[in-house]
Amino acid sequence: MASINLDDSLLLTQFCRLLATDLRLLADLHATELTKERLQALREMGFPELLALNANTEVLQLASQELMTCLQGFPAELPASLLDELACDFADIYLNGKFHGSPNESVWIDDEELTCQQPMFQVREWYAKHELVVPNWRKLMDDHLVNELLFVAYLLEKTANEQNSLQLTEAARFMDEHLLRWLLPFAQRVSARCTTEFYGALALLTALYVDELRDLLASITGELRPSQEEIEARMKAKTLAAVQPQTMRYFPGSSLSW
Repeated sequence: MASINLDDSLLLTQFCRLLATDLRLLADLHATELTKERLQALREMGFPELLALNANTEVLQLASQELMTCLQGFPAELPASLLDELACDFADIYLNGKFHGSPNESVWIDDEELTCQQPMFQVREWYAKHELVVPNWRKLMDDHLVNELLFVAYLLEKTANEQNSLQLTEAARFMDEHLLRWLLPFAQRVSARCTTEFYGALALLTALYVDELRDLLASITGELRPSQEEIEARMKAKTLAAVQPQTMRYFPGSSLSW
């Protein structure tokens, strides 16, 4: 996949659709509590080996193998106790913040670790630029992991449909400015603190997958990955620009004048 050329429209279309499908599957696993039926379906489809970037790098392959081993190690008849453990982990990670590993970007970027801060509104601006709105932001905020993964999937799918590589550049920049700034720390904290091997492995696999995807986008588009320092400087400049007072224009009759 690393040898894909922008001039090969058919291969690029297939590439984008495969990765968009992967991202939507990963997003769904972070969004919805597992059931016995869903776990069985994951085993039958060969998850996570079916992922398009499964064996692209050694570290990603190791994370994939860990999750595969976990899934295949579950007994054929899943006991209620195991499902309860998975349900508790899901709630602790995504709902009640027990592990102090929020799935919302704002908590990782904001100095006071609060939700609904500037990163969320910056992400919302990205969505609005593409005429997208989060259906219920009070349930899953704009900067929630699930929505950010789905947005990257949307840009990849749009690239496939329009055969326009500009959306790949958009995806790369969004990942630099948002998803990649916090996803690995989130994954590391979840992996270190959660009870079940499944959710720890899923978090790490997701972070490594997104990281590998960004490297591939760099090789395809030429949109090189900026350093962490460069990204922080860029975002600081955006933040300062957003809070600068706007020059007021005077309209005769609207207020007192000289």
